[in-house]
Amino acid sequence: MTEETTILGVDFSGAKADKNTWVTQGVLSGGALTIDSCESMPRAELAVLLAALPPDSVAALDFPFSVPEVFAGRWLPGPRTMPLLWQAAAAMELPDFMALRDVFVAEHGEPLRRGDLYFPECYSCLHKTNPNMVPMTFRGMQMLDGLWRAGCRVPPLADQGRTGPVLLESMPGAALRAFGLPFKGYKKGRYSFELRRRILDGLATRSGVALPNLASFHDCCIGNDDCLDSVVAAVAACLWSRDQALFRLPQDGPGETTQRGGTPGPEVNELAAARLEGWLYAPVFLGQPD
Repeated sequence: MTEETTILGVDFSGAKADKNTWVTQGVLSGGALTIDSCESMPRAELAVLLAALPPDSVAALDFPFSVPEVFAGRWLPGPRTMPLLWQAAAAMELPDFMALRDVFVAEHGEPLRRGDLYFPECYSCLHKTNPNMVPMTFRGMQMLDGLWRAGCRVPPLADQGRTGPVLLESMPGAALRAFGLPFKGYKKGRYSFELRRRILDGLATRSGVALPNLASFHDCCIGNDDCLDSVVAAVAACLWSRDQALFRLPQDGPGETTQRGGTPGPEVNELAAARLEGWLYAPVFLGQPD
């Protein structure tokens, strides 16, 4: 019997209106993802859905799971892993977090997390101007507090006896870049619709994940880049379910990355940093540049 895995891909929004989070749900079986639905969903409804997933499910979520270590130390001195920061986020309001961010950034700028140095398309999760990453990061961390308590597993944290679904920090743009598909310009601009079509036409072939009923969601993905991003996130979740070796994983050591601009990165343990700052899980380069 072919094993089936429940898959979710989420393009998350922290906007006050709470109407721009998109969720793709499907089943991975025999190397093929059959999409059941692709729709917008309020954050509270998403949290309930994620907590209720079967234990072997994988959900790829497009938001930073935590903040840079230097900011974490200013916010909550002494934390060593993400859950303490999630708990702190759940106990405060967005304006208070924004104020804390503003004071910090005025002095220190917008630092990247250790893992973000691998991805030139990354903004700091403290970036506030187009795109505004701060509400997304804060609302996501609040949601993760409840999901962690509900037994969800969040790499690279140790499971600590948890047996719930895997929640994976993802970024559709980084996945598209790995697939050799357009990863810039498909959201806005003169050629955005054409680039979305190219992504949809090449997604199954370049990722290696068969998408037998993708055509049923074609119009929605062409018309809404958030919808498309949720589908790409779902494909990334399929790859994680298939083979984690396809992904760049945090090393139990200093890693190989350099700072932006090519200067050597700080000598820190990547795995320890990732358990505090979060880690963007993107597949390794799979396609050819497009």
